[in-house]
Amino acid sequence: MFNVNSLTVIITINLVISHGTVYLGDLCDFDDGSTGFCVGIKECKEAIKLLNVSVALKVCNYDQDYPIVCCNDKDVKIPGVKSLKYCDEINVRKRSGLLTVGGGKPSLAKEFPHMAALGYSNNEDIIWGCGGSLISLKFVLTAGHCLQNIEFGPVKHVRLGDLNLKSNTDDASPQSFFVARTYKHPNYVRPSKYHDIGLIELDREAKKTSYVKAACLNIREDANEDKFLATGWGELSFHGAPADHLQKIQLREMNNSQCNNHYKINKRLYNKGISPSMQICAGDPGKDTCKGDSGGPLQQYNKKYIKAFDIHGVTSFGKACLLTSSPAVYTRVSYYIDWIESIVWP
Repeated sequence: MFNVNSLTVIITINLVISHGTVYLGDLCDFDDGSTGFCVGIKECKEAIKLLNVSVALKVCNYDQDYPIVCCNDKDVKIPGVKSLKYCDEINVRKRSGLLTVGGGKPSLAKEFPHMAALGYSNNEDIIWGCGGSLISLKFVLTAGHCLQNIEFGPVKHVRLGDLNLKSNTDDASPQSFFVARTYKHPNYVRPSKYHDIGLIELDREAKKTSYVKAACLNIREDANEDKFLATGWGELSFHGAPADHLQKIQLREMNNSQCNNHYKINKRLYNKGISPSMQICAGDPGKDTCKGDSGGPLQQYNKKYIKAFDIHGVTSFGKACLLTSSPAVYTRVSYYIDWIESIVWP
């Protein structure tokens, strides 16, 4: 058995540094065109075998002096690998730069194909009261509090591939589903604002089209940049009418100390206020998510794939939207990767 120190000495002699900086859990490419994942060297059985025969390894990065290597072991089990594998399977890679869009305006057709509308039954009507993100053909990621509406009861309906919820003439191709089962995070208990995350299992698999496509999950706590996009059919103003047409808005992340200036410690935020490991604060003057946007994604464009998004956060709560300078708070997806994968890709 090798210890970390002896591994470090060997690998500094037998390594091939990959082009560009990549990190734990990232995808990596071998010279033969095959794909691997960046993992700690002790997690990769294949890497240990190659060291024994003095074959050069492809190194993604170093965590201090500990090598993170490109590995294609089939049995690698680290948080996020299942999510990344699924993301790579459903997308087409690209080499171009990051796209950018403005905020606070209607979304375009096919622009956010992972966007889900969540509905509640009110007699024979459907009340569209929350959002979500399709993360596999069978599962939607949303907020824990969206699984049960205080007024209308449990979520029962999911619509994918739509743009305007009240129009049949918009450029959309909706798919409608019943909710087969819901999964609330085991540590989410109202009225607490922590662990506000949940999963919805659809009654059947969604059909992948140009209007409906699963998003990727961000597995690292730190984002590549501080700008995000939020989307939803929520209210257009404080106590205003909900949007019929899907809206998009660009928001900027706020650091934890600034965010906690807006949110006092109370029974809902009893653990020293906003938790940076579990939550993201984001906002901009004159821009905010509102009631009805809950459960929807806080996202960034994925730089590796064509027309793909990484879900960083789930819209959780905020203050009176657009009436204060307070940012909204989003559940940080990377903190819950283990739990998500245990249900979606067991």
